[in-house]
Amino acid sequence: MGFFSSHYNRPGPGVSKDEPKENGFIHYWKIYGRHFWDLMKLNMLFSIPAILLLIVFVAIDAKTQNFFLAGIPLIALSPFMAGLTYETRNFIREEHVFISSDFFSKLKENWKQFLANGIICYFVYEILDVAFRFYGSAQNQKQLGNVMTVIAFAISIAVLFIFTVMQFYIPLQIITFDMKLSQIYKNAGIFAITALGWNFLAFLVSTFCTLFLLMFMWMGQYAPLFLVILVAVAIFFLWSFWSYTVNSLVYPTVDRYMLQPALKKNAAEKQGGDTAASTEESNLSDFTDWDSVHDDDDNNDDDEDEE
Repeated sequence: MGFFSSHYNRPGPGVSKDEPKENGFIHYWKIYGRHFWDLMKLNMLFSIPAILLLIVFVAIDAKTQNFFLAGIPLIALSPFMAGLTYETRNFIREEHVFISSDFFSKLKENWKQFLANGIICYFVYEILDVAFRFYGSAQNQKQLGNVMTVIAFAISIAVLFIFTVMQFYIPLQIITFDMKLSQIYKNAGIFAITALGWNFLAFLVSTFCTLFLLMFMWMGQYAPLFLVILVAVAIFFLWSFWSYTVNSLVYPTVDRYMLQPALKKNAAEKQGGDTAASTEESNLSDFTDWDSVHDDDDNNDDDEDEE
């Protein structure tokens, strides 16, 4: 894995193959600094629909006091994750992007799967919200048996964690591979369980960003200055920082267990005279079963992906 270790093995163009690999944490900040202004531009682009939909969410919630109804407009934000994920992934891989054109191009290409995933997220998180309220209230009132409610509450927390972590891998797979959403969910579930350490760190980053939003929204009711700070951070920094950081943590897993085996297979097929499809955009359904993925991160010669 690549964030704090030295095994992140996707050097950019012009880097010698024999050059020692630098510390992953330093590599993370070097790329971030190199693309700081591009990330800011990307953040400003994504913040347009994000802030508008958050305003709609707050307005509906204030008027109806119904969190279920207020959350519906946020589903429309899901397709815009295609552009955000694609460009931050390319920054991580040190590949060039055109901020505006690539953003809308990937949105257009992948909006159906992202929208479907957004609808699934909406209902799952609403169900979890009901579960937390119900079991929390039952535990306080000592109903349904104290032990049972504690177990049910703990299971709900585990489901929340696993499903949230799956959302780190689903956008990456959608914009990288041509696969059915069911296959993507299967892979994301496997990765959510097998890479717990880095997943937990990515979960903490996401939790911090969410709490930041909620805290400043709440404090803004009493001091408008906090709303100004919130809007400024949201417009210039928050979304791209979150996407870049989370993808930096989880992309090496997808690269190691899905992309690299696919590149090896396609290379072998081409050498054997088989006209294989393009490496990254081909259908990789053969690699959706965990047993068919081989643990081999030493193949760095096939990293020249066809975009």
